[in-house]
Amino acid sequence: MTGLTRQLGSFVATLDYPKIPPELLTQLRNGFTDYVAVTLLGRHDDVTQALRAVLPPTQAVGEARICFGSQRASALDAALINGAASHAQDYDDVGLVGIQPTHPSAAIAPAIFAEAEALGRDGCAMLCAYAVAFEVWGELASRDQDPHHVKGWHPTGTFGAIAAAAACANLRGLDEVQSGHALGIAASMAAGFIANFGSMTKPFHAGRAAQSGVLAARLAKAGMTASVDALESPVGFLAAISPKGKVDLGSPAQCGARWFLATHGLGFKLFPMCYGAHRALDGIFTLRAEYSFSANDVESIEVHATRLQLTNLVHDNPQNGLDAKFSMEFAMAAPIIAGRVTEAEFTSAFVQRADVRALMARVQRVFLPPSEKGAAPQDKIVLRLRDGRMLEQALRVPMGHADRPPTQQALWVKFEDCVGEALLGTQTRQMFDQLQDLDHLVSIKDLPIAAA
Repeated sequence: MTGLTRQLGSFVATLDYPKIPPELLTQLRNGFTDYVAVTLLGRHDDVTQALRAVLPPTQAVGEARICFGSQRASALDAALINGAASHAQDYDDVGLVGIQPTHPSAAIAPAIFAEAEALGRDGCAMLCAYAVAFEVWGELASRDQDPHHVKGWHPTGTFGAIAAAAACANLRGLDEVQSGHALGIAASMAAGFIANFGSMTKPFHAGRAAQSGVLAARLAKAGMTASVDALESPVGFLAAISPKGKVDLGSPAQCGARWFLATHGLGFKLFPMCYGAHRALDGIFTLRAEYSFSANDVESIEVHATRLQLTNLVHDNPQNGLDAKFSMEFAMAAPIIAGRVTEAEFTSAFVQRADVRALMARVQRVFLPPSEKGAAPQDKIVLRLRDGRMLEQALRVPMGHADRPPTQQALWVKFEDCVGEALLGTQTRQMFDQLQDLDHLVSIKDLPIAAA
């Protein structure tokens, strides 16, 4: 039997739209829909503007649109810029939670949109490419017993590059050998470190992964080769990136026999900050709905969680809106003071407000020991009030999680809020409906053009 790289290459080369389980298609459509929303939201972000300055677009020529507007660029540059824009506000979806938590669409979708536009592929081909990418991502991520975050790797940048290559290889119709080479080439471009969280380089990880996927598939198509065991070699991708070396290099791939989209699929953020805070956010909103209290009533807030759960929440004393996106302290204070957690709260002015800073100072992290496999999570919020009451709320998966999928209406509310003035009149609803019915989209050219 051939090794893992060849097995995944075969899967990439042979999956087509009719083979996707129909029950997974809604999730895939939602992934594309949410991606477009957050890309339009991030189109003016600092990181997006920096990339546009270095990779200046053109008005009329170029393979793909930038941020769904009239400006165009090569598919490579469009994938990079659009991927960074989609992750700039940290409002994009998550997936493979419980294996290696990642941001799939920020790495996969920009590669697919750019290459599909360049190649003239339709919506069915795009949905298939996403399914291929996600399953390759899940197959690789599930082989390590240890979370890559603890060693400093950002899985969106590392696995994302290979997944994006799988998507583009499928779109380009590469054969089994070429597809394996594309995965191997992308593996040598995989990168991204936790140390850059809270900076503009974090969204760059997603854009770079998308760009690497486009480039890897094109190089493989042009005849460039990679090692036939680039993924599973003892000195290959999986072994090199593994935190403790406890990684399965030998088991055959199960792509197509099992579907990670069904077991560890996409979760959609309803709050524009790091997903590590969303369970606690869901918990604090539950307490607010059940009990009457204000910021002045709060003596202290304890968030009981494992260090792993809090790994990415690196700012306990945020100074600006970007810091706040990675702060559990802010996540607990903002809902109590503002009654919501929206883009409007992630500004330096709000973060520096005296009442916000005073309440953040009363938030404590209580670290729990790692949960045993299969054990019920013990994460909770303990809120002590000055009148002597102690309120507790166990944490569960938040609304929008793969196990609590969002309604189409919830997605529409987020889509409309993110798009803002980028689309005019009925165009916002038109684009939303087209993405929700992506199977029948003939061409990306049929989507509305957003304002610059």
